[in-house]
Amino acid sequence: MKKPRALRGFRDIYSEEWEKFWSIYETFRERLDLFNFSWIETPILERLSLFVRSVGEETDIVQKQMFSFKDRGGREVVLRPEGTAGVVRAFIERGMVPPKKLAYFGPMFRAERPQKGRYRQFYQIGAEFIGFSGYLSDVEGVLAAYLPLRDLGLEVEVRINTLGNVDTKNRYAEALKNYLEGMDDLCEDCKRRRERNPLRVLDCKIDGPRLNPPDILDFLSEEERHNFERTLKKLAEMGIPIVRDPNLVRGLDYYTGIVFEMVAKDLEAAQSTILAGGRYDNLIADLGGKPTPALGWAAGVDRIALLYKGKTKRRPLYFVVRTSHELKEFAFEILVRLREEGKRADMLYEDRSLKAQMRHAHRSGARWVVIVGEEEYVRGMYRLKDMETGEESLVPL
Repeated sequence: MKKPRALRGFRDIYSEEWEKFWSIYETFRERLDLFNFSWIETPILERLSLFVRSVGEETDIVQKQMFSFKDRGGREVVLRPEGTAGVVRAFIERGMVPPKKLAYFGPMFRAERPQKGRYRQFYQIGAEFIGFSGYLSDVEGVLAAYLPLRDLGLEVEVRINTLGNVDTKNRYAEALKNYLEGMDDLCEDCKRRRERNPLRVLDCKIDGPRLNPPDILDFLSEEERHNFERTLKKLAEMGIPIVRDPNLVRGLDYYTGIVFEMVAKDLEAAQSTILAGGRYDNLIADLGGKPTPALGWAAGVDRIALLYKGKTKRRPLYFVVRTSHELKEFAFEILVRLREEGKRADMLYEDRSLKAQMRHAHRSGARWVVIVGEEEYVRGMYRLKDMETGEESLVPL
């Protein structure tokens, strides 16, 4: 019988790697708490229509990447490919009152070609600013995304652009369609996209980088341009390393206004975007809610973990060992007491030699070893060994 194996593009996350994930989450949680965020967990399984309406029919996510199927009731459902649509659905369904700041952490699913830093089940931390408008809320959105990455010790460049409002975006799309019209060397996907959704061509990994399309700044209203310039100026004043990318449109149709990506300098180009987001002022109304301005972003935890070199935040481990089988009960009592004192502690229950127990304590990464022998038992004490210095001391119970 063959050994069971995980599906291609799916993986187990455990031990030190999971501790790294948790440290990344904790860093974002602590920083977002300063911005007064609440946390939300939405279902992994949602109706297919939610993402078709929000993300867009012509996006790669809907066309190629969703894990969709019919459930036992015949409903078309999907494993969530991104977090914003589910949070907006919950905001509308639960009758939440804006302004509202909601953050989330969990797995997303896309049927992409697996590679380093890209999996079919991947993890995101996201933040949604619902009911906020104006250039200062754009600044706050970028700031709330950048600061946790800085806290983690990561060097990133913030690439930023604007898509304007719906009217501006539509006028620009028409101009872009005209620009692409005579190009016969586009990939097959982009030949289809230029007719129905030309902005998606700029997001193409094949054609996008070589294009020199019209600049959307030329299509903005005076107020839109002024607000965008103020956003860039304020971010620069705050020391955020921003670069304006005129071809940046992001891969989701619901974006209007500011869009941004945070790109790591130490990752290959295909995996270098570790956080992205933008404004989506029309999405809530498009999904049946009241017109409500909003902005959000999501960070790829798997990719951040490739870069994160910081220490995980676990308590030091105390490992209890004993010199004989008869002392197992006494050792267990000490183990329980250590945990009651708030210490992370463990022991082996199988009968092994003291030397074997010490080897296991070392492999487990124990900072301290609690040694229980006959002398310690008689005196109601235990011997505490510092595994870094080798020093020992007697500790009364």
